[in-house]
Amino acid sequence: MVPNDRFLDKTLLAVSRAAEQFLFSEQYAARIGFLQSLDIRIKLITFLILLILISVLHTPGTLWVLYALSLLLAAVSSIPLWFFLKRVWLFVPLFSAAIILPAILNIITPGEPLWTVMTFKHPYAWGPYTIPAEITVTRQGLWGGILFVSRVAASVSFAVLFTLTHRWSAIFAGLRSLHVPRIFVMTLSMTERYLFVLLRMIQDMYRARKSRTIRPLAVAAERDWIASRIGVTFKKSVEMSGDIYKAMLSRGFQGEYRSLDRFSAKAVDAVWLVTVLSLSGILVLFERGLLW
Repeated sequence: MVPNDRFLDKTLLAVSRAAEQFLFSEQYAARIGFLQSLDIRIKLITFLILLILISVLHTPGTLWVLYALSLLLAAVSSIPLWFFLKRVWLFVPLFSAAIILPAILNIITPGEPLWTVMTFKHPYAWGPYTIPAEITVTRQGLWGGILFVSRVAASVSFAVLFTLTHRWSAIFAGLRSLHVPRIFVMTLSMTERYLFVLLRMIQDMYRARKSRTIRPLAVAAERDWIASRIGVTFKKSVEMSGDIYKAMLSRGFQGEYRSLDRFSAKAVDAVWLVTVLSLSGILVLFERGLLW
């Protein structure tokens, strides 16, 4: 198989997997579990509280307590542990490494050196910036890196849990019921709804290209083709947005997001809300040494 064929096959496979993964995630929202049974309004409020709590905690220990809570919630919500871990930790290392690796060095975070990474004959200076003769990992930088990874892991875990355990249509309806601006909800809803249309459009373009390819194109021709497809995709997206808006107007759209979902809070929702508020208060007081 020629390299271009491998490139096209990988692209088509990636597009298909993205759509499949989204549909597969919808299956978890239809399962019977604790988070699936919560009222979406209570769930939105409590998960927002948890994310705010993660942002104000300053010790890795308390952050890992919240991460352990996310694992427990995944277990009682019928989400396979390995699937959940992959969804979280495939993202955390890539995002964190790009930020943490420079930050743990004394170039960015001065402090007590732990071990030496590189040694030069003398320091180098470029304007206001100076590279020391000895580049080391500092204790302060390493602590900040551990704290950052802990915070990202806990945040991503709860975000993944939230999206896995409720249908997007219910999430949008819940946002609107909490008086989130309708233009914001409508934008999110239209983005989610027509994401698959865009994916299918890209998939069809690559499949058509593959069916008409006899011999590999030169590198320059390959770049020209990719650039032209970007332009075509943008043009089709603009045309589609106009057509969709006209279709909505012809069906009586008046600027309001309407949903068939009806919500009713139950006793379990009240218990969950009280539990989250209590846990948040305990962790904040514990970090400040008020519970010792």
